[in-house]
Amino acid sequence: MAVSKARLRLVSSNPPGGAAAADSGRLLVEDLYRIHRGALCNYVARMLPGGPQEVDVILQETYVRLLRLDDLQQLRDNPRAYIFTVATNLVRDSLRRHMRRRGDFHERFEEGEHESREPSPQGRAEWQQSLQQLKLALLQLKPLTRKVFLLSRFEEMTYPEVAAALSISTRSVERHMSTALKHLQKELNDIL
Repeated sequence: MAVSKARLRLVSSNPPGGAAAADSGRLLVEDLYRIHRGALCNYVARMLPGGPQEVDVILQETYVRLLRLDDLQQLRDNPRAYIFTVATNLVRDSLRRHMRRRGDFHERFEEGEHESREPSPQGRAEWQQSLQQLKLALLQLKPLTRKVFLLSRFEEMTYPEVAAALSISTRSVERHMSTALKHLQKELNDIL
């Protein structure tokens, strides 16, 4: 992975200890950073899901943090371990921010929104049982009353159309429908 080598310099006010101490500390950080930059770049790139730009951001922030150190003793004692620890912590912070952002886009799973349109086995069995009760109740009706009901409700014919089809008056159709509906309501009361 090719990562640009930006030259970074700290621009700050005079730190405690004078300009000479600051310059020697800055030079130490720059030298150590230059020595370990290649390995650090590869290390960070393996841990981050993003591209080279994300690696550059971590490397730059690592460099800035090293330059801000007040006490360089830990950096002098074990420079590679210290630099890699700073970079690892920055990568972890970056990954946490990334996961938090992903969590913001997460949609909750609501059972009601994803229900199957297919009836459950229990629902299917209940439906079959209800149909069977309807059939039995219809068979208990007189043939003409049953025929009027079926033409009106299942063939979706109007009362005048039913009257014309059966050669009876519209008033007779109304009486037969009233009889059928009262009977069905009484017989199917437990499922209605």
